[in-house]
Amino acid sequence: MWESLYILTPCFLNMVKHVDSARILNIGKKPLEDYIVEVILMFQEGSDKLVLKGVGPNISRAVDLYNMLVSRMGSSIELVNVGIGSEKVRGRIKPYIVIEIRRKY
Repeated sequence: MWESLYILTPCFLNMVKHVDSARILNIGKKPLEDYIVEVILMFQEGSDKLVLKGVGPNISRAVDLYNMLVSRMGSSIELVNVGIGSEKVRGRIKPYIVIEIRRKY
């Protein structure tokens, strides 16, 4: 199910994709503070749902990002769903995690 919904994007400009009214943020090697700013900007632009996706070694960074968001934003965000799995990327099977969060009003 997740393989068809979430797509890896290699460049920064395509870091965010729209799927089912949720925006996907692929976590890479940038500092986590950059991703926090990106999440806050997405929420300010009107997005209610956001999906954090970490692939391979970036799985732990996606979880760290979620924990940092909870510590900074407190009860204004809510965990909707967490999914794990694997997908084939350039002939190799890579594990991933998707963390879906929602903005609470």
